[in-house]
Amino acid sequence: MNHPPPRRAMLIAMGNPLRRRSDRVESSMIFILVMVFLAGAPGLGWWAGRSSYLSDVRAEEWERTHVFAVTAQLVGEPASTPAGTVAPRAATAHWTAPDGTPRSGLVPVEPGSRSGDTIRVWVDDRGRLRGQPMDRDPMAQALMAAAAAVLCLAGAVAGLRKIGLGLLDRHRARAWQREWLAVGPLWSKDRR
Repeated sequence: MNHPPPRRAMLIAMGNPLRRRSDRVESSMIFILVMVFLAGAPGLGWWAGRSSYLSDVRAEEWERTHVFAVTAQLVGEPASTPAGTVAPRAATAHWTAPDGTPRSGLVPVEPGSRSGDTIRVWVDDRGRLRGQPMDRDPMAQALMAAAAAVLCLAGAVAGLRKIGLGLLDRHRARAWQREWLAVGPLWSKDRR
């Protein structure tokens, strides 16, 4: 005794008959974009974090071997600044470079500094003034770089999704317009 399969089972086997081709394309597009994100995010995050970490470690090592703190003696009075400004004050100072050559130049000074005071300045191998080495945390920077890379990938995937949906919606609107132009006149006829 063969019974025909129930109608519901047939619909499930065939898929939804009301589902348009563009709906299947949309589902496939979203599936592919999610898979791209899930496959790409770990690798991209690892690469960005590792690159940032190695760059910070190299910069830290370079500063450790090429930037030095030396003592400078102020030889001029700090230039006065207009009242109410927050401009840094500077004065002429003399110092000895790491290679032993004497150097001089304008250095930033604290308020209240006078000629003859000694201050600490940072110089490179040749005695040129540099800023104080940064207090680096390579691991924190690496984590931030990895997170930023993953967020950028998420933004790119979201942008591609939005573009894809916009194109599909435009296609659906045109198809609906074509179908309405074909069916609409049949509905509007007076059938008396």
